[in-house]
Amino acid sequence: MLKAKNFCIFAWEDVEIRNFLLPLFNYWTLSTNMLKHLFIRNYALFSEVNVAFDQGLSVITGETGAGKSMLIGALGLITGKRADSTLVFDSGKKCIVEARFAELPQSMFEQLKGYDDFDMAHEDLDINESEILIRREINPSGKSRSFINDTPVSLQVLRQVSNILLDMHSQHENHHLLSHDKQLELLDAFAACETLVQKFEQEWRASETLLTEIKELEEKERTAKQQLEFFTYQLEELSAANIEADEEDRLTQELNLLQNSEEVRDALSGANESIYNQDDSLYIQLSTVLEPLKKVSGVNKSLAEEVERLESVREALKDAAYSFSQILETVSSDPERLAFIEERLGIYHGLKLKFNAVSGEDLMRIYEEVQGKVEEFDSLEENIKLKKEAYEKLIANLLKLGLELESKRLKAGKELSSEVDQMLGEVGFKQAFFRIQVDRALGENSRIELEGEKLKAGPRGFNKVQFMIRTNPGMPEGALSQIASGGEISRVMLAIKAALAERADFPVLIFDEIDAGISGEIALKVGNVMQKLARRFQILSITHLPQIASKGKSHFRIQKEIIGENTSSNVQELQHEERVIELAQMLSGAEPTPSALKNAAELLEQAG
Repeated sequence: MLKAKNFCIFAWEDVEIRNFLLPLFNYWTLSTNMLKHLFIRNYALFSEVNVAFDQGLSVITGETGAGKSMLIGALGLITGKRADSTLVFDSGKKCIVEARFAELPQSMFEQLKGYDDFDMAHEDLDINESEILIRREINPSGKSRSFINDTPVSLQVLRQVSNILLDMHSQHENHHLLSHDKQLELLDAFAACETLVQKFEQEWRASETLLTEIKELEEKERTAKQQLEFFTYQLEELSAANIEADEEDRLTQELNLLQNSEEVRDALSGANESIYNQDDSLYIQLSTVLEPLKKVSGVNKSLAEEVERLESVREALKDAAYSFSQILETVSSDPERLAFIEERLGIYHGLKLKFNAVSGEDLMRIYEEVQGKVEEFDSLEENIKLKKEAYEKLIANLLKLGLELESKRLKAGKELSSEVDQMLGEVGFKQAFFRIQVDRALGENSRIELEGEKLKAGPRGFNKVQFMIRTNPGMPEGALSQIASGGEISRVMLAIKAALAERADFPVLIFDEIDAGISGEIALKVGNVMQKLARRFQILSITHLPQIASKGKSHFRIQKEIIGENTSSNVQELQHEERVIELAQMLSGAEPTPSALKNAAELLEQAG
């Protein structure tokens, strides 16, 4: 006999048993409860309303004109929709709508923390895992302000954050689903290829950065090419001059000697004779003076110091005479040397004028700068070559990753289409046909080529996705945005998200009038699908149909009251008996019949 643990493992590994058990596990899985609380003050018919939402499906009912659409309007303010001062309940007071979110899935929290995608120029959001508070205020003048966790934010940031938290669907607002980018995201969620998408995006962004760098370097190279001939000529000219930092000073001194050689020789020769060589030279005379002084220098310290000083003078005279002799040997009348020095100094003079320099050191610095520019051009060519090689590797890898993504999408597209087809039947479409079209985006300037086509890549690959549908037999197939009506799109959205329920995280789903144009058995089917989807996600649904309203885990009624000349609406959460009455009234009118009450009770009982 199998032990219990081994039996469980065996059973779970069996595909048929797992497929049977999985819906049961899903049934007991509790949905997230992100939207905890909604506060409305001084908006439309609401003087002040506090609504606490539970997990699962919350349904909202009420008579026509009671304010159900106003509740959606208030939530619309949270998502950044245009503020209309005419909807302020009391024109002399401020309107406030505040929504509190908590218990976010980790994936959603990571999205919110990804500030790189937000317009965060002046905002510093304090987003944490415990709670997010979004508030919108409208002043009597019509000016609105937005806050996230009490931090003022722009409408752009408000929209970006709220779009991660709320997903609203109505007959007139299903643009989110109709977006090709969103359709691609939904398909990728079903295909479970987000990791591959992230890898593609990383490589794509790296290629875009590298391409920008290559273009900048090529532009720099073009500019450098125009100047290269000039810099090369300068370098050759400076190099040919064979400049030395101190040569000009040395040559100038030598020139002065050569230009005054006769006078210098006479002066040096005479000085040498007087100082050292002749019989009565200064050196001999000073030596004669020093002889007797040296004999008595030991008598007095001061005398000894003076004698020492004279000794130093005598040695200095001797050294000077020797130096004069050395210089005298170098001073000659050499016309060739004189011409050479004058030519060299002329070169320095010309180069200093040409390069706006003041010295040989300046010319050396300029030489090094020009040499650096010429060498930089050579390194530019090498750098561009290396970057192009790296870019080509990235492009080849992008093609490989993109084709891998495309393969997954094509396969997942068929599977998801089949599941959505099945779900469409459950939400009241008879013989509808749903297909996901996966094509390649093309771009003339793209660097990714395959089979003669240039594929235009983006952060999610080079595919474009379009949801195609045929809602009735005999009718043509077309894009969802062109074929389906507003109410149909809401139900298609419900079908898609139900098919994706096990593979994706969704924000709070809000359905307004998803029941438009349906009734009876179809309404019951739609309610069943919503109830099933609500086991994983929090859903708010405004409905006119008891079949859908009965499926709610929580039930709220919006009721309009007229007190004197004032009209206001309030939101009340209904308990079981109140729900029976509300459903009965939806079935048969303000005064429900016993059979309507019985039917209402049965609907609640069937809903569980």
